[in-house]
Amino acid sequence: MAELTMADVVAASYELSPDGLQYLPAPTKKNTALLLIDIQGLATPDYLTKKAVAKGLPEDQVTAALADYKKRFNAALDNCAQVLAAARKNGIPPIHVKIETLTGDARDSGLGHKILDWRVVPGSEGAKFLDQCAPKPGEVTMTKTGSGAFSGTGLHQTLSNMGIKVLYVAGFVTDECVETTIRTGLDFGYFTNLIADATTTYYKKNHQHVVDKFAEWGITVTAEQVGQIFESLA
Repeated sequence: MAELTMADVVAASYELSPDGLQYLPAPTKKNTALLLIDIQGLATPDYLTKKAVAKGLPEDQVTAALADYKKRFNAALDNCAQVLAAARKNGIPPIHVKIETLTGDARDSGLGHKILDWRVVPGSEGAKFLDQCAPKPGEVTMTKTGSGAFSGTGLHQTLSNMGIKVLYVAGFVTDECVETTIRTGLDFGYFTNLIADATTTYYKKNHQHVVDKFAEWGITVTAEQVGQIFESLA
């Protein structure tokens, strides 16, 4: 027998449990929502470019350095728009959450954002929802001042009031706000799923690490699969 590796041990210890799977709620049209995280100016390659150039970095080199992220970001954004259209078509409520302070001086930002000097104040370029996935009247929108969508918002109470038990999550960025939201959602008892091709992050390897981890848990889907799921719900 070949010598075991860490991957073998982890695979065995993370094997999906039939006993655990019995607790997963079956998705229905009434108990399912699409959760869209930080699809806003702050996450865009163009925003990063402007910030970097303002710090004195050469624009041509910044553009080159961001080329891979820009390609992945645009592809993920297209898929975010695709699943949002599918949700609207099939009566699945979209919930839009973005980073934005309540105060004009960003004093109410979470500590992590203060450390990063993220001052995403109302009306700023970074705070604006992107046109491709902008909320429509009547859709739930929330602002947050930290990473996870549950922290410092009324999301948990709102989902509970709406009877939501199943979440499909898309947005930015994979290894920060999206991952934090998914883990917290699971802790709160929501069957929370990552739409793996409707998110990305600055470093491709970090994105893939999160996707692979959640795939081991059986909670990753593609944008195409989500569209099919939404179509099938009764």
